[in-house]
Amino acid sequence: MLASLLLRAGRPVSLSKLVEDVWGDEAPPSAVGSVRTYVYRLRQALGSQCDSSVRLVDGGYLLHIQPDALDLNRFKETAAKAREARSTGDLAAAAGLLSEGLEMWKGVALAGVPGPFAGQQRSVLGELRLACAEEQLACEVERGRYAEAAAELSALLVEHPLRERVCGLLMTALYGAGRQSEALTIYHTTSHLLRQRLGVNPSPELQQVHERILSGRFQLPRSADRPKIAPQTPPPPNAPAQLPAALPSLVGREREQEQVERLVADAEASSSVAICTVGGLAGVGKTAFATTVAHRLADRFPDGQLFADLQGAGPEAAPRDPADVLEGFLQSFGVHPKDIPETTRARGLMFRGLLANRRVLVVLDNAWSTDQLKHLLPGGTGSMALVTSRMQLHALVAEFQALPLTLMPLSQTDARSLLARRLGAARTAAEPEAVDRIIRLAGQLPLALANVAARAAYRPQLRLTSLADEYEAPERGTLDAFASDEDQALDVRASITRSYRLLDTETAALFRDLSACPDPMFAASQVADLAGRPESRVRQILSRLIRAHLISEVGPGRYSWNRLVAAYAAEQAGQGLLDQGKPACR
Repeated sequence: MLASLLLRAGRPVSLSKLVEDVWGDEAPPSAVGSVRTYVYRLRQALGSQCDSSVRLVDGGYLLHIQPDALDLNRFKETAAKAREARSTGDLAAAAGLLSEGLEMWKGVALAGVPGPFAGQQRSVLGELRLACAEEQLACEVERGRYAEAAAELSALLVEHPLRERVCGLLMTALYGAGRQSEALTIYHTTSHLLRQRLGVNPSPELQQVHERILSGRFQLPRSADRPKIAPQTPPPPNAPAQLPAALPSLVGREREQEQVERLVADAEASSSVAICTVGGLAGVGKTAFATTVAHRLADRFPDGQLFADLQGAGPEAAPRDPADVLEGFLQSFGVHPKDIPETTRARGLMFRGLLANRRVLVVLDNAWSTDQLKHLLPGGTGSMALVTSRMQLHALVAEFQALPLTLMPLSQTDARSLLARRLGAARTAAEPEAVDRIIRLAGQLPLALANVAARAAYRPQLRLTSLADEYEAPERGTLDAFASDEDQALDVRASITRSYRLLDTETAALFRDLSACPDPMFAASQVADLAGRPESRVRQILSRLIRAHLISEVGPGRYSWNRLVAAYAAEQAGQGLLDQGKPACR
């Protein structure tokens, strides 16, 4: 009860509040009488000579004390002076005042005091003390006293392993003391604990500290005893550089790029291999994304960048043999053809052995399955595999802890930006309604929009409204408008066809049945009625279409698909069977 009155000094506390503070929900019937007894004993304990006294005020009690008689008040005043000193740039004075404030603490606040109020205040006061300790050590780090601060921060992080600010300060202090590898290890440990215990990623601030340390761009306060950071090792001569040409710019994929970069940073900190799989609808830009991101990351992999098209959804649907891919990779590192083993397994072992002490980026485009990939993944530490596929590679995520990314059609804003970059901002700004019509007709797919932009670029005098009218004309089928006689890679129908051919007969039949759905969003029960099949079976088949990225699940039992995919399904439903035969059962 003394704690309750002290922490509310100068304010009256009602009888009911005192009962709640002392007993909470477990107050006995005699609680009010007990409080009066405690007040009597408290007055006796304080005595007549004490400056403090407990007074009866409006049915409650008030403890009158001099402000500086309470250590908590003195602590808060000292901390306020420290903040003022820091704001003027006097870090030494601020650190000294904060240390003085911390010396007032003698163990845990209210240690051994029972009751719910005391328990709550222990947490509040403990947080106050911890924040002061963080502030004091932050001053020391800013002063350049890295080694001293690192020792205290290490102990503090052991006590509070999920405290991200402590982790960030410790990483900064370790980096400033020339202990870069330890700083990265600390980050890896903390991020692992955050994910394991709380299911969250490190805060953007902590990630930024980590990324700046990795990049060598971390600006530290000047200090005479600061060790110099050794420059990075230059790339070795004749390192393979096989990446295809990158796009001048990539629109609307900033969040996904950041996820890949964060994955690489985490792998570097934990000395592990980074694996990322990029999936999505045909024409959504998987290869363009992977290639562009790979170029951005190339400097992080100075020992080489490898690229292979695995043809998992090529025009002939004939996936490449991993043994052939490995042969090319091994030769890229100077292995003589005579020295390359015969079996896929032996070639994979040699490949991983070559990469064991290297930092290499391996881009595997159009993968067919995890089995196709197993021997192509780099081993050792510090390398990365960036995989694209039209299918969800569940086994790659389950077995190798790959990061799965799914690219969606562009937002309206990003689609406008893409057309503006291709056609010029003035041209698109002059006809915003036509631009929106083109985006809608293209299903917001990057491939379809690129097709439109290419045609418009060759016809600079044509109004975009006229172009939209052409694409919308009934005599031009929805997919005919986005065909390409020059290159099948630019043909939207051909691109979706490659995904369709990956379906088994039963799934392809249901895909065609979906064309009878009137809306772009539909329910499993609706599809079951259309197909005349049990809903449980329909859900299983729909999951295969999700895996092939031909539809998306937007909620339990609720699905949607892109307008161009819907148009393709309608074409197939009208034709009966593709190529006068059943789709290949893969």
